[in-house]
Amino acid sequence: MLRYATSLLFVMVACLASAQQTTQEPVANDTIVYPTTYGLRAGIDLASLVRTAIDDEYTGFQVMADYRLTKDWYVAGELGTETLDRETNQIDFETTGSYIKAGADYNFYGNWLDLDNMIYVGFRAGASSFSQTLNRFDFYEEVGSFPAPSRFPNEEFTGLTAFWAEIQAGVKVQVLNNVYLSLNVQLKRLVAEDQPDNFDNLYIPGFGRTYDTGEIGVGYFYGISYRIPIYKK
Repeated sequence: MLRYATSLLFVMVACLASAQQTTQEPVANDTIVYPTTYGLRAGIDLASLVRTAIDDEYTGFQVMADYRLTKDWYVAGELGTETLDRETNQIDFETTGSYIKAGADYNFYGNWLDLDNMIYVGFRAGASSFSQTLNRFDFYEEVGSFPAPSRFPNEEFTGLTAFWAEIQAGVKVQVLNNVYLSLNVQLKRLVAEDQPDNFDNLYIPGFGRTYDTGEIGVGYFYGISYRIPIYKK
Protein backbone atom coordinates (compact mmCIF):
# COMPACT_ATOMS: atom_id res chain seq x y z
CA MET A 1 0.00 0.00 0.00
CA LEU A 2 2.86 2.41 0.78
CA ARG A 3 4.41 1.73 -2.64
CA TYR A 4 1.04 2.40 -4.29
CA ALA A 5 0.62 5.64 -2.33
CA THR A 6 4.12 6.79 -3.33
CA SER A 7 3.43 6.09 -7.01
CA LEU A 8 0.13 7.96 -6.82
CA LEU A 9 1.94 10.87 -5.19
CA PHE A 10 4.33 11.16 -8.16
CA VAL A 11 1.40 11.02 -10.60
CA MET A 12 -0.39 13.84 -8.80
CA VAL A 13 2.77 15.97 -8.75
CA ALA A 14 3.21 15.42 -12.51
CA CYS A 15 -0.41 16.45 -13.13
CA LEU A 16 0.08 19.63 -11.12
CA ALA A 17 3.22 20.51 -13.05
CA SER A 18 1.48 19.88 -16.37
CA ALA A 19 -1.49 22.03 -15.36
CA GLN A 20 0.75 24.93 -14.42
CA GLN A 21 2.67 24.77 -17.70
CA THR A 22 -0.51 24.88 -19.76
CA THR A 23 -2.16 27.71 -17.80
CA GLN A 24 -2.04 30.96 -19.75
CA GLU A 25 -0.92 34.20 -18.15
CA PRO A 26 -3.09 37.33 -18.31
CA VAL A 27 -2.56 39.79 -21.14
CA ALA A 28 0.89 41.35 -21.00
CA ASN A 29 0.14 44.90 -19.95
CA ASP A 30 -2.73 44.03 -17.63
CA THR A 31 -2.30 43.41 -13.91
CA ILE A 32 -4.78 41.02 -12.32
CA VAL A 33 -4.60 40.32 -8.61
CA TYR A 34 -6.16 37.06 -7.44
CA PRO A 35 -7.00 37.03 -3.70
CA THR A 36 -5.74 34.14 -1.57
CA THR A 37 -8.31 32.30 0.54
CA TYR A 38 -7.61 31.88 4.25
CA GLY A 39 -9.60 29.49 6.37
CA LEU A 40 -9.84 26.17 8.20
CA ARG A 41 -9.54 23.03 6.05
CA ALA A 42 -10.79 19.79 7.63
CA GLY A 43 -11.20 16.27 6.27
CA ILE A 44 -11.02 12.52 6.82
CA ASP A 45 -8.48 9.85 5.97
CA LEU A 46 -9.97 7.51 3.38
CA ALA A 47 -7.02 5.09 3.68
CA SER A 48 -7.92 4.08 7.25
CA LEU A 49 -11.58 3.61 6.26
CA VAL A 50 -10.63 1.38 3.31
CA ARG A 51 -8.26 -0.68 5.48
CA THR A 52 -10.99 -1.04 8.11
CA ALA A 53 -13.32 -2.42 5.44
CA ILE A 54 -10.88 -4.97 3.97
CA ASP A 55 -8.68 -5.93 6.95
CA ASP A 56 -10.48 -7.96 9.63
CA GLU A 57 -7.68 -7.31 12.12
CA TYR A 58 -7.73 -3.51 11.86
CA THR A 59 -10.13 -0.71 12.81
CA GLY A 60 -9.15 2.94 12.43
CA PHE A 61 -10.39 6.46 11.82
CA GLN A 62 -8.49 9.71 11.35
CA VAL A 63 -9.41 13.36 10.80
CA MET A 64 -7.04 16.08 9.62
CA ALA A 65 -7.08 19.87 9.65
CA ASP A 66 -4.90 22.79 8.62
CA TYR A 67 -5.13 26.56 8.79
CA ARG A 68 -3.28 28.94 6.49
CA LEU A 69 -1.05 31.36 8.38
CA THR A 70 0.69 32.97 5.40
CA LYS A 71 0.69 32.44 1.65
CA ASP A 72 2.82 29.27 1.99
CA TRP A 73 2.78 28.28 5.68
CA TYR A 74 0.03 26.23 7.34
CA VAL A 75 -0.41 25.02 10.89
CA ALA A 76 -1.62 21.42 10.62
CA GLY A 77 -2.45 18.29 12.57
CA GLU A 78 -4.21 14.93 12.71
CA LEU A 79 -6.32 13.14 15.31
CA GLY A 80 -7.30 9.48 15.20
CA THR A 81 -7.91 6.11 16.81
CA GLU A 82 -6.64 2.63 15.88
CA THR A 83 -7.19 -0.95 17.00
CA LEU A 84 -5.08 -3.86 15.76
CA ASP A 85 -6.08 -7.40 16.81
CA ARG A 86 -3.40 -9.63 15.30
CA GLU A 87 -2.95 -13.38 15.57
CA THR A 88 0.00 -15.26 14.01
CA ASN A 89 1.67 -18.62 14.59
CA GLN A 90 3.97 -17.01 17.15
CA ILE A 91 1.82 -14.42 18.94
CA ASP A 92 -1.73 -13.19 19.56
CA PHE A 93 -2.05 -9.59 20.75
CA GLU A 94 -4.36 -6.58 20.59
CA THR A 95 -3.44 -2.89 20.61
CA THR A 96 -5.98 -0.10 20.92
CA GLY A 97 -5.64 3.63 21.51
CA SER A 98 -5.79 7.17 20.19
CA TYR A 99 -3.21 9.67 18.95
CA ILE A 100 -2.65 13.29 18.01
CA LYS A 101 -0.12 14.90 15.67
CA ALA A 102 0.58 18.64 15.44
CA GLY A 103 2.98 20.69 13.35
CA ALA A 104 3.20 22.78 10.18
CA ASP A 105 3.31 22.43 6.37
CA TYR A 106 5.18 24.53 3.81
CA ASN A 107 3.87 24.80 0.24
CA PHE A 108 6.56 24.76 -2.47
CA TYR A 109 4.10 24.96 -5.35
CA GLY A 110 3.82 28.34 -7.07
CA ASN A 111 0.17 28.54 -8.11
CA TRP A 112 -0.74 30.60 -11.16
CA LEU A 113 -3.87 32.68 -11.48
CA ASP A 114 -6.53 31.53 -9.02
CA LEU A 115 -5.28 27.94 -8.57
CA ASP A 116 -5.02 26.70 -4.98
CA ASN A 117 -2.95 23.48 -5.00
CA MET A 118 -0.08 22.34 -2.80
CA ILE A 119 3.14 20.36 -3.10
CA TYR A 120 4.38 20.46 0.45
CA VAL A 121 6.74 19.21 3.12
CA GLY A 122 5.63 19.16 6.73
CA PHE A 123 6.75 18.13 10.18
CA ARG A 124 4.76 16.74 13.10
CA ALA A 125 5.19 15.94 16.77
CA GLY A 126 3.12 12.86 17.56
CA ALA A 127 1.78 11.43 20.83
CA SER A 128 -0.23 8.27 21.48
CA SER A 129 -2.10 6.86 24.47
CA PHE A 130 -2.88 3.15 24.19
CA SER A 131 -3.16 -0.28 25.77
CA GLN A 132 -1.67 -3.67 24.83
CA THR A 133 -3.22 -7.06 25.53
CA LEU A 134 -1.02 -10.15 25.23
CA ASN A 135 -3.24 -13.20 24.72
CA ARG A 136 -0.69 -15.81 23.64
CA PHE A 137 2.96 -16.18 22.68
CA ASP A 138 5.21 -19.09 21.69
CA PHE A 139 8.74 -19.57 22.95
CA TYR A 140 11.30 -19.38 20.18
CA GLU A 141 13.39 -22.50 19.65
CA GLU A 142 16.12 -22.34 17.04
CA VAL A 143 16.48 -26.12 16.84
CA GLY A 144 13.89 -28.58 18.00
CA SER A 145 11.82 -31.53 16.93
CA PHE A 146 8.73 -30.58 18.88
CA PRO A 147 6.41 -27.59 18.51
CA ALA A 148 7.41 -24.55 20.57
CA PRO A 149 5.47 -24.37 23.86
CA SER A 150 2.80 -21.70 24.09
CA ARG A 151 1.87 -19.44 26.98
CA PHE A 152 -1.52 -17.76 27.46
CA PRO A 153 -1.03 -14.85 29.87
CA ASN A 154 -4.15 -12.92 28.74
CA GLU A 155 -2.63 -9.86 30.36
CA GLU A 156 -3.61 -6.26 29.59
CA PHE A 157 -1.22 -3.33 29.93
CA THR A 158 -2.98 0.04 30.12
CA GLY A 159 -1.91 3.68 30.39
CA LEU A 160 0.93 3.34 27.86
CA THR A 161 2.23 6.38 25.95
CA ALA A 162 4.58 6.98 23.04
CA PHE A 163 6.06 10.08 21.37
CA TRP A 164 7.66 10.51 17.95
CA ALA A 165 8.81 13.04 15.35
CA GLU A 166 7.48 12.84 11.79
CA ILE A 167 8.27 14.28 8.35
CA GLN A 168 5.60 14.34 5.65
CA ALA A 169 5.74 15.00 1.90
CA GLY A 170 2.57 15.25 -0.15
CA VAL A 171 0.17 17.04 -2.44
CA LYS A 172 -3.26 18.63 -2.04
CA VAL A 173 -5.30 19.20 -5.20
CA GLN A 174 -8.42 21.35 -5.40
CA VAL A 175 -10.98 19.34 -7.37
CA LEU A 176 -14.03 21.54 -6.65
CA ASN A 177 -14.48 24.90 -5.04
CA ASN A 178 -12.95 24.50 -1.54
CA VAL A 179 -12.87 20.67 -1.91
CA TYR A 180 -9.45 18.97 -1.93
CA LEU A 181 -7.96 15.52 -2.44
CA SER A 182 -4.81 14.88 -0.40
CA LEU A 183 -2.02 12.31 -0.44
CA ASN A 184 1.18 12.10 1.57
CA VAL A 185 3.89 9.71 2.71
CA GLN A 186 5.39 9.81 6.20
CA LEU A 187 8.73 8.98 7.80
CA LYS A 188 8.69 8.68 11.61
CA ARG A 189 11.28 8.41 14.38
CA LEU A 190 10.22 7.09 17.78
CA VAL A 191 11.49 9.32 20.59
CA ALA A 192 10.09 7.72 23.76
CA GLU A 193 7.67 4.96 24.76
CA ASP A 194 6.29 3.14 27.78
CA GLN A 195 6.87 -0.60 27.50
CA PRO A 196 4.94 -3.32 29.36
CA ASP A 197 6.85 -5.54 31.75
CA ASN A 198 8.59 -8.38 29.89
CA PHE A 199 6.81 -7.42 26.64
CA ASP A 200 7.68 -5.00 23.85
CA ASN A 201 5.16 -2.77 22.09
CA LEU A 202 4.45 -4.41 18.74
CA TYR A 203 2.14 -1.70 17.40
CA ILE A 204 1.62 1.93 18.43
CA PRO A 205 -1.53 3.75 17.24
CA GLY A 206 -0.55 6.63 14.97
CA PHE A 207 3.03 5.39 14.64
CA GLY A 208 2.54 1.87 13.29
CA ARG A 209 4.27 -1.44 13.84
CA THR A 210 7.60 -1.64 15.64
CA TYR A 211 8.37 -5.38 15.67
CA ASP A 212 10.44 -5.31 12.46
CA THR A 213 11.25 -1.59 12.08
CA GLY A 214 12.46 -0.65 15.56
CA GLU A 215 12.41 3.12 16.13
CA ILE A 216 11.70 3.97 12.46
CA GLY A 217 8.14 4.00 11.13
CA VAL A 218 6.51 4.75 7.80
CA GLY A 219 2.97 5.62 6.83
CA TYR A 220 0.71 7.19 4.24
CA PHE A 221 -2.50 9.20 4.00
CA TYR A 222 -5.02 9.86 1.29
CA GLY A 223 -8.24 11.64 1.95
CA ILE A 224 -10.72 14.35 1.17
CA SER A 225 -11.16 17.71 2.88
CA TYR A 226 -13.18 20.91 2.72
CA ARG A 227 -11.93 24.42 3.41
CA ILE A 228 -14.21 26.80 5.29
CA PRO A 229 -13.32 30.16 3.73
CA ILE A 230 -12.99 32.84 6.39
CA TYR A 231 -11.45 35.75 4.48
CA LYS A 232 -9.35 36.60 1.43
CA LYS A 233 -6.40 38.90 0.94
